[in-house]
Amino acid sequence: METLRLLFLIYIKPGFAFSEIMDRGSWLIAAGIALVVSILFFAAVNAKLAAAYRIPVLTDFYNEVQYSEIDLDADAERYQADAFQKYQEAVRNKRNVPIAGDRFFRFFSFEPTAFYRPILALSLFYVPAVILCVSLFAGIAAFGLLLRRDYAVMATCTLLAWSAAHLPFAIAGVALFGTELDPNVWLSMWIGSGAIFGILMLFAIRTVFGTSYAAAVVTVALAWLSLPLAMYFIRFVSPWLLSPFLLILAFIYFGGYLGGQISGLGGAFRQRQNLKRFLQNATINPRDADAHVQLGLIYLERRQESRAVEHFAKALEIDRDEIDATYELGRIARAHGEFQKALDHFAITLGHDDRYRLSEIWREIGATYLDAGMLNEAYEPLDKFVERRPVDPEGLYYFGRLLKAKGEHQGAREMFESAIESARTSPYFRSRQLVQWAKLAQKEL
Repeated sequence: METLRLLFLIYIKPGFAFSEIMDRGSWLIAAGIALVVSILFFAAVNAKLAAAYRIPVLTDFYNEVQYSEIDLDADAERYQADAFQKYQEAVRNKRNVPIAGDRFFRFFSFEPTAFYRPILALSLFYVPAVILCVSLFAGIAAFGLLLRRDYAVMATCTLLAWSAAHLPFAIAGVALFGTELDPNVWLSMWIGSGAIFGILMLFAIRTVFGTSYAAAVVTVALAWLSLPLAMYFIRFVSPWLLSPFLLILAFIYFGGYLGGQISGLGGAFRQRQNLKRFLQNATINPRDADAHVQLGLIYLERRQESRAVEHFAKALEIDRDEIDATYELGRIARAHGEFQKALDHFAITLGHDDRYRLSEIWREIGATYLDAGMLNEAYEPLDKFVERRPVDPEGLYYFGRLLKAKGEHQGAREMFESAIESARTSPYFRSRQLVQWAKLAQKEL
């Protein structure tokens, strides 16, 4: 089974595995795997923790039937006093969760029978929270667009990341269930599975959305807060939601709308997978360089640079005049500090079209010279780009840096202020992508 194979691949190459999950994974199978892992984990690890950290209740020591059978009032009072004394002693002697104490149970639970909660919490709370944080901190696109486009693929990756994080501890818990272990060992398993899940989500978020490590770390840290909220909500609301009458009513009233939305979310996932398959099939054609270019761009977006370079190189093997591949290889070389190699690629691109990508080729050449410390050489290409694209925040920022390095502080200030203003007044769907250049320009002022 392909999805099961990808689950185990997460342990070896997490970034590659999540990329393959995006292309070949199935949400339904991922949910089934997560359910099985959850049952094993809750039946072993959570069962031990629930027994170890259980909070005593008075009914453990007070039996209403036995009390009603006592004839004498004095005996009844004595029974009540003994029960209450045993209850107080049990409360005093109970084991507390380290550091958090009983406050832990306000947000989390060790209930062995609540194995279904992680799937609901991840699907209904955590994944939307991840997408919201990515929208806010990575500046990729609006929340609604990302939710429609990436919910299904993010949910599939999240469920498999959760399964991969909990599976080893679930197996260990089942194997060690009959042994007498310190409760801290079981608690370490519970905490360890959560920590590994957070680490795997860093890879998943970077692969799905192409974010930086910083944005991924912030997303994981903040989206985690949705899980206690989800557990709290599910714990107290689920008895009402599981009422057959309410379920039938909700299906009748919302069925058509929800069906369309879910179909749309799943459809976006399938369309993405179908596009990748089409491009891979197209690469069989020995004359189709563009398919390799498009695959390279997909891998770049997923932060899989080595695979992107392979496809760009294959595109150039097929067609030496494929300037899209040449340009992207130049940008990759510049990011790695290989400035001469980058300039060689840009020179080839420039020779084919000096207005390539609305003259962005000039911005890249100027930025490369700037990064290399060749200020005089950087001036002409950046000046030309700003002349052609006077409202591009990135180009204005680079030109401002150049002027500042050359001692032209007034001109640099004007460029930085223009970069900030251009990013601020750009259309909404662009402003979220350009805000980083405004922030960088603000730091230079």
